[in-house]
Amino acid sequence: MAWRYECGPCGVTTGWLPKEQASAKRDEHRDTAHPGMIPTVEIFESNARPIAKDPAALRMWAVIAVVCLLAWVIQIIH
Repeated sequence: MAWRYECGPCGVTTGWLPKEQASAKRDEHRDTAHPGMIPTVEIFESNARPIAKDPAALRMWAVIAVVCLLAWVIQIIH
């Protein structure tokens, strides 16, 4: 998973980076371009897809739930 930062007033955008690096770039930009204040509009976003919008992930969690349920039922029966 990668993160990027965008400063609304300046339009400065980082590339997709690990979260720590993107956060450091955000702090560096704030210190140099906007010392002593936080820009009014900032975007700090991840490229990860929400699970609700990822059918494959939902199917995977459904399979895991079914396997756990079956294991629990088998354990109760024996």
